[in-house]
Amino acid sequence: MSYSENELRSSLTLAVPIILNRHFHSMNMKKSIESAWFVETHNELLDSTFSTILMSMVEALFLDSFDYDQYLNLLEKEGFEQGIYTAVIFADHFDILLEMSKDLNLIAQNVMFKIIEEIEDDSTIRLILYNRLMECNWTRFAGFAQGYLSNKNQQIDKLHEQKIAVMGQMAAGMAHEIRNPLASIKGFAQLVNNRLYEPQIKADELRAYLDITIKEIDALNGLVTDFLVLARKGDSAKNNGVVFNIIEVIHRVNNIVNQLILSDDIILSVEYSLEKVLTYGNASQLEQVILNILKNSIDSFTAFRGRIDITVSTAAETNEIILIFKDNGEGIPQDKLNRIFDPFFTTKQKGTGIGLSICKQLIEMYGGQIKVHSEVQVGTSVMVSLPWVNDYHI
Repeated sequence: MSYSENELRSSLTLAVPIILNRHFHSMNMKKSIESAWFVETHNELLDSTFSTILMSMVEALFLDSFDYDQYLNLLEKEGFEQGIYTAVIFADHFDILLEMSKDLNLIAQNVMFKIIEEIEDDSTIRLILYNRLMECNWTRFAGFAQGYLSNKNQQIDKLHEQKIAVMGQMAAGMAHEIRNPLASIKGFAQLVNNRLYEPQIKADELRAYLDITIKEIDALNGLVTDFLVLARKGDSAKNNGVVFNIIEVIHRVNNIVNQLILSDDIILSVEYSLEKVLTYGNASQLEQVILNILKNSIDSFTAFRGRIDITVSTAAETNEIILIFKDNGEGIPQDKLNRIFDPFFTTKQKGTGIGLSICKQLIEMYGGQIKVHSEVQVGTSVMVSLPWVNDYHI
């Protein structure tokens, strides 16, 4: 091994920290807040990873042809694995990592090319070293890109399968819910048709059949309307939002539910500290959400005494209104809890499975969230958070 080769290896090795310092400084000077935050947050991991890559490239410059080919194969595999890891861990910052990769490669080549030019006199060897540097960079990047895209394709395929499954579930649920009213409508239409052939037509009986038929048609119309709420994004409805007082909605719902209960076996308690708690949205839609939640609580009561507690509070630090609906019903099993917002999934024998899906859609439409915690034989707690409009006067 010649003196110049020893000197070259040593000089390139000593240049690695210089390259990294210039690289991180360059990224911080790009005046991107997100980029600077990413570099600062993951500096230790990035420094260690990039340092290992650069050091291995320095060693690759001095390998014989066979070992160098083996190194390229290993480099591509490592890049592939790094791409998969990046897609899983840093998917949201992939554009920053691409920018960092480009910047690091340019700086590393400029610095290393200059060192090679200063130390190596033989132009043929210089050209070989230049080619190896560029080939190493490209091989690792190509492996990295393949790994990243491979992971992304798997994620896309999985999302596609999930969407197909949801569409199938929704179609089956919709068909089931439509079939029952249609069967009733057809049955009563046939009864009316048969009665019209009788010598004596009983108007009252026919009117009763038609009334039932109209109710079934109204039920179908309501089902289709609910389904459309699920299908749309809600942008047009959001434009119709206004500022309103949640406490007034709670009072209206309280009066409605008290009429539904009609029993001393169920207690409904409402607690709030402010008479005016404002939010932005649609009061009637929120009323629908609350009624649905409370009806679910009422349906969860069996033979024991039931209690529903409603609390309304505000969180100044997050500028939110917190609505909590807590009951001591039979609860929801854990294996079903994570599916309660899926369209047409229901734990009730006569439920449609649309109610909670619509509740979630309406709450999120105006920037809120809905979360459910439940334990079998203990009860269920539903928390609804909504934006708090605390600087508005009505």
